[in-house]
Amino acid sequence: MSAPTALDAGALVTGLAWSLRPPQMSGDVPADGYSGDEQRSRARLAELTRTHNELCTQAVDPFEITAGLEAAGVSDRQARTVYGAASVFELAEAMYGLVPRRPSNAGAPVDPWHRPVGLHLLRGLLYGLPGLLYAVALTMLQTGFDALLLLGTTIVASGLGQGLSLLGHVLIGRGQKGAASALFRTALVVGGLLGVLIMLGGWLSGSLSPAAVLAGCQVTYLLAATVLMVMDSVLLLLAVLTPGVLLAVMELSGATAVPRDIALGVLALCVAAAVVAACSQLTGTPRGTVKHLREGFGLARFDYSMGSCYLVYGLANAGLVSFAVVDALGRPGAPAAGPIALMMLPLVGSLGVAEWLVYRLRSRAVTVLRQTRSLDDFRVLARSELVRAVLAYGAVLTALTCAVIIVFPQQPAHLFVLSTSAYGVLGLAFFSATLLLSLGRHRLALGLFSTALVVDSALRWAFASASPEALAAMHLSVFVGLLVVVLPAVVSQYTSAGAHR
Repeated sequence: MSAPTALDAGALVTGLAWSLRPPQMSGDVPADGYSGDEQRSRARLAELTRTHNELCTQAVDPFEITAGLEAAGVSDRQARTVYGAASVFELAEAMYGLVPRRPSNAGAPVDPWHRPVGLHLLRGLLYGLPGLLYAVALTMLQTGFDALLLLGTTIVASGLGQGLSLLGHVLIGRGQKGAASALFRTALVVGGLLGVLIMLGGWLSGSLSPAAVLAGCQVTYLLAATVLMVMDSVLLLLAVLTPGVLLAVMELSGATAVPRDIALGVLALCVAAAVVAACSQLTGTPRGTVKHLREGFGLARFDYSMGSCYLVYGLANAGLVSFAVVDALGRPGAPAAGPIALMMLPLVGSLGVAEWLVYRLRSRAVTVLRQTRSLDDFRVLARSELVRAVLAYGAVLTALTCAVIIVFPQQPAHLFVLSTSAYGVLGLAFFSATLLLSLGRHRLALGLFSTALVVDSALRWAFASASPEALAAMHLSVFVGLLVVVLPAVVSQYTSAGAHR
């Protein structure tokens, strides 16, 4: 928004331009002559609304009119001297209050949130399948440093993947595909180097342990998979994961005991295939990558700041999801990798449905915003859509949680039920956070989930001597608290019409 000059600022400070009094032109129709939505008076303010008729009738809030006026060259000085307003923003507020909203009857615009349901389900499957490979990796490790190394690199790689995904989508959305390819190519090189350094560190420590190999592969794979997901190469990523998924099913089901060396080889093959597949989807030349790298990929400081928020958000999410793994590492007799994978199954199995519901909600908001004539009507309809979506996803999570508990009973039963339920509640919180992110409220989502991670970690330390069941109940209470806080935030943001423009 335009900044006032020193004279403008002085006028505001001394109170010379606080009230809005639209001056009348000679021969103007008096205010009492105003007779309906379509017959505005000839006062200067009313004439200005007619000049910007489409802007005024389609705007969802005064901010949108403010932006349009500034784009048209209306300054704060002009707002005061001609229209009697203190600023362009106050002028926009008066215009917004004067003109009722009249959505256009023109053909419906392209809905950017519409995607086939099958694509959402496939993407959800690809979000969850690596969890099977992760569970297989845990079965190869002993509790202690090896498992902590794999857990730590997984959390870090998840954060890097979130940040990379955000920056890649920003560049592609701006039509800068060359810069996006350069960014992805750089990320793949960095991921490969990190993986090699982790494995080299394991070798220098005395032996190249399976933990070092798996940790290095994990970092490299997650960055390559992020590139493929952002490029919408979902079928290619599914083909890459197939050998590892088959291995995981055989290992976790107990049907076949796969030798460790063969399992490591299959997982390494999946990683290599993912890197090759990601590189095959990129355009441009390595020389162009160097040029874009020197220019910062054409990203602004705000882009990097937002990418950093997503990175930290990814770290916080991965930390929360890993609660059962962390508990297992620190307690003898805790659940093994197989039961932990079952605990996560409701969350993992519903990711595709969650993504579809988020996109559907955003799509419905676009439709409702176009069809309603008042903000109150929009809020009512938007709240109704949101409640239905939350209840639908909650029902899916509840059904999956009950099915896992009944079909795959584990011992101790109380611990399994509590942890599985905790993952279900966490899934509903993730769904709400994803909607916040889609609305651009990334700092709000980051603050809520970072706080939840800090609280959960502090309580884990305080409950260090408690039983596994008590610890699982503590996690469940933290996630319920997170959900209780995040749901009202989602309602507030989603029912704000300005958040959808």
